[in-house]
Amino acid sequence: MFYLKDVSWERIHLNLWLEPDETSVGLASLRFYLVSLSGKTEAEFSLAEADGQSSCLSLNVTNNGLNRCVTSGTYRVLAADDTGKVIPVLYEGLFETLTGFGRGFVYDSGKGVYSVSFMIDEFTDLPELRLVFLDAGLTPSDKGNPYGKKRLSDRLKSGLKKTAGAANVLSQRLIYAVVRAFRFLRKPHILFLCEKRDVLAPNMLAVYQRMHQRGMTKTYVIDRSTRNTESRHFSKLSTAGVIVKIAKAETIIIDDYVPAFNSLALADSVRVIQLWHAGAGFKGVGYSRWGHFGCPPPFSAHRRNDFAIADSMAIRHFFSEPFGILEEQVIPTGMPRMDAYLSEEHRRTAVEKLYASYPALKGKQIILFAPTYRGRNRKTAYYPYELIDFDGLYRYCEDNDAAVLFKMHPWVPGEVAFDARYRDRFFSMNAYPDINELFYITDLLITDYSSCIYEFMLMKKPMLFFAFDKDRYSVSRGFHRDYASNVPGKICVTFDEVLRAMRARDYEFEKVERMLPEYFDHADTDSSDRVIDWLVLDRLPDAYASALKERRDAVKRARARSFPPVDSV
Repeated sequence: MFYLKDVSWERIHLNLWLEPDETSVGLASLRFYLVSLSGKTEAEFSLAEADGQSSCLSLNVTNNGLNRCVTSGTYRVLAADDTGKVIPVLYEGLFETLTGFGRGFVYDSGKGVYSVSFMIDEFTDLPELRLVFLDAGLTPSDKGNPYGKKRLSDRLKSGLKKTAGAANVLSQRLIYAVVRAFRFLRKPHILFLCEKRDVLAPNMLAVYQRMHQRGMTKTYVIDRSTRNTESRHFSKLSTAGVIVKIAKAETIIIDDYVPAFNSLALADSVRVIQLWHAGAGFKGVGYSRWGHFGCPPPFSAHRRNDFAIADSMAIRHFFSEPFGILEEQVIPTGMPRMDAYLSEEHRRTAVEKLYASYPALKGKQIILFAPTYRGRNRKTAYYPYELIDFDGLYRYCEDNDAAVLFKMHPWVPGEVAFDARYRDRFFSMNAYPDINELFYITDLLITDYSSCIYEFMLMKKPMLFFAFDKDRYSVSRGFHRDYASNVPGKICVTFDEVLRAMRARDYEFEKVERMLPEYFDHADTDSSDRVIDWLVLDRLPDAYASALKERRDAVKRARARSFPPVDSV
């Protein structure tokens, strides 16, 4: 037998700590399964840690192996070997402790909750453990009303809104089906689709330009669609035009989130490639921040990605977890936007352009201040400039013949709030289009949770992290890994600490040297070609293709395994 000794949660990962009794010691080739009371296997646990006395089983509750949440139901945890021997997991501790292990994940801005509860089956001879998964999405009459009742006028408005939404979805599906039916009469289409900005994101633009350089327009129609749906309202006619483009495409290259994919069922032959603009930063996004305000519902557009990309094998789980897909679907091609960044010719041209535009910077120590935004979204984004000691920073610049470039997140409105008397050494670079080009002349980067640190790491220069709100940020926004042990530089929680570290040259630079090999499998100018060859043209190297096939086959084998049903009251 195995006994549950402890439970821990790591974001969406459920960890069960088990200890065997004397009858189980030495049992080889065990696998652990989440099994319904009817005997159907829902998912297989991974063995996260093990020693001579205990084992830690881990399960991502948002991904049962099929890129779906664990289905609502009551489950057993069973160990089984290849001979068919089955061992249940039991619990003999205090019931109050067991119930405290459960967790609820509120999702989709409070429109539903997904819960995991622990209990004991009291009607079995042994104290057998039960896990109850429940996806409780709220109905329209529940939303915003704790008593579940609405006035007649509110119910009518809600009904009309729901009817209009359903009609809109049906019209989009009809457009897709009709246009899709005539796809054989056209050259194959590749669509670059961005619904979060008016221009192609950097990774997308790099691949788009490289396709044209390679002459792929002779074989493919390479189309593009860009709309900033977060800041502007678009008509139904505009959306219909986007659906037409989607329907024509066999390959769709996206960046971030496409709302239409929530309800539009793409054809099985269509391949969606996610070229997310951010690197493996710390901010929780997608399913990494389940339970936080604004996180996605159990099924969302994130799940429609067939492939995503990363800089290395070691960090691909930072991408698979947010999108709710398998690690093996994340391919370490490198980031296409890095091709130009790592080009010596591009670097030389960019530096010349910078010094021509800002001659006062030449010969100075350059400090780049580039934090992320605070606030919930684009509409509420801001940065608390009052926390910056502009006087102290200016004195440092005078003493060290330095200049500070302020490059705020694009969502933070307006210019940086520093006085005119500092303008000989402080420069607002918000209008400068490419932060990577600023890295060439930067001697020290000051940031917080921004993913720009990974591009900057390749410059092999020091960084400081002004993380004044790291504890609060971790709770409200959520980190998808430990912040303190994963930043390539010194963490400062006050601006006085930042200034002291600058004067002492105390950057903890050894962290950059340690982390750099882990984060980049490729440091070259060929990432765009790898995306095109491996993912668009379907020439995925055997190692990655085999690993994905093996993982999917393993999931099929696990889910095909059945166990004797049990009766439960």
